[in-house]
Amino acid sequence: MRGYIRRRGNDVWQLVVDLPKDPITGKRRQKYVTVHGAKRKADAELTRLLSEAGSSRARSSTTSMEHAIREWIDLVGPNLSPTTVRGYLGRIDLEIVPALGMLQLADVTAAHLDHLYRDLVGRGCAAASVRQVHAIIRRFFNQAMKWEWTTSNPALLASPPKVPTAQIVAPSVEQLLTILAEAKGVHPQWEAFFALAALTGMRRGELCALHWDDCQDAGVEVTKSLIYTPAGGTREAPTKTHQGRYIALDSFAKAVIDRQKEDLRSAGKNLSLTMAANPYLFYSELDGTTPVHPDSPSKLFRRIADRHDWKELHLHSLRHFAATQLVAAGMDIRTIAGRLGHADASVTLKVYSHVVEAKNHEAASIMGALLAPSSTNRAEGAT
Repeated sequence: MRGYIRRRGNDVWQLVVDLPKDPITGKRRQKYVTVHGAKRKADAELTRLLSEAGSSRARSSTTSMEHAIREWIDLVGPNLSPTTVRGYLGRIDLEIVPALGMLQLADVTAAHLDHLYRDLVGRGCAAASVRQVHAIIRRFFNQAMKWEWTTSNPALLASPPKVPTAQIVAPSVEQLLTILAEAKGVHPQWEAFFALAALTGMRRGELCALHWDDCQDAGVEVTKSLIYTPAGGTREAPTKTHQGRYIALDSFAKAVIDRQKEDLRSAGKNLSLTMAANPYLFYSELDGTTPVHPDSPSKLFRRIADRHDWKELHLHSLRHFAATQLVAAGMDIRTIAGRLGHADASVTLKVYSHVVEAKNHEAASIMGALLAPSSTNRAEGAT
């Protein structure tokens, strides 16, 4: 780094030090310091400033938090789903920028973040919403460090509010049968959609993106999901975990799929339509070229559940049904995680820990029953 001294008066010196260019804007930066006293004092201060200019902190951007976080979302946005980008921008515009936007990026501290979180809670924001704001800030600073915009991540030292563990609610078998019957009354396709969701635990977007070729004789290949586009439409994208998986099916589930295919095939034939080469399993056009919109099954499920005052249930509850039934049946967690598409079995354990705990008590009873008869016999023999 370069620097020099300019005389500004009797025993008054101005020190000018070149700093690294701003890593975000690329603009030249200089630091100006005024020193009063003898020339040797100014020389010593210049030496200190030049050493400081070569430190990691001096390389941090002095641009504003607002500029930096908007630049970040512009750069990473193409790699995120449109829904995620919209959610991030909403939090950035309404909560992050108003509180932190005017600060220089290098000046943001954990204390600033904790004040923001406290204010959001005071305004009535749920703890889960505040945690979402925290997650965005943490992710932004992580990437900013990789790009050498800054040298630290204050979010790692911040203390967002804790979120109470939500109790997973799955429909009972009786509730599910009612839902399927009422869905069939609307259209047989919806009975098939809800049944396959409960049997496989597939996510809504994964079901909407299924093509006939994805449904093999013995199972389903899940490789994509139907997501929203910025224009309000939909498109196919990788699954949530960006990993494909194979879900084995029994004869009942295969019959559900076969019946769904035959219904579309018959409808197309009756209307003399030219069918798509590889139709969608769940369709909005009778030639199979257009999938159902992800909102459609969610809204129908909500109407059916509200009719019975099942406020705690939603479409995703069918995924919970699949998981909880498998856990209760004694299926190992790794297999369940694989069917659900969890990247790590620990996620399955965390989400469905209450069901696993119930099996833990059942296991205790089983083990106790193994030894109880022997203990009784030994006691009788002693008398």
